[in-house]
Amino acid sequence: MDKLMDIVSRSIEDYGFRQVAQWSPDDVVAQWQLSDAEAQVLKGPVKEELDRMPIPVEPEDVPGEQARLAEIIKKALA
Repeated sequence: MDKLMDIVSRSIEDYGFRQVAQWSPDDVVAQWQLSDAEAQVLKGPVKEELDRMPIPVEPEDVPGEQARLAEIIKKALA
């Protein structure tokens, strides 16, 4: 889960990285050496949420978005 949270945090803060996570998830999976379960979460619920995020995420909204996605990741991996 820590790797996914690092990816999500970076995606929230950096729109360029978010685009890579959204549209080239296999590259992210390989680079971050994600497990099969983590890869499925990245390509499924995390991608869906990244697609819905505003561009950019305002700095004051970053902690809330990180917490919200952390819950989504926890539920998806449970």
